[in-house]
Amino acid sequence: MQTPAKIKARKGRVPKGDRVGTLVRLPTELREYAQAIATQEGLPLGDVITRMVAEALGVQAPSYCYPKDQVQEELPLNKAS
Repeated sequence: MQTPAKIKARKGRVPKGDRVGTLVRLPTELREYAQAIATQEGLPLGDVITRMVAEALGVQAPSYCYPKDQVQEELPLNKAS
């Protein structure tokens, strides 16, 4: 049995599943367009490019390739305390 002092919380990013590195050389203009989308959506460039490849192939991209909804709904105030 481990003591509480020996149990460590896992740190770092959440794994994205089985993937393989692929070096792709893009024309500067295309990379700049993709980087602009990534910056606007708050995503890594690789995730945006993965989504673009999936869309071009007609398959669903992994969920991490889409921006998270950053808009929070305002909670209704039915009663004032």
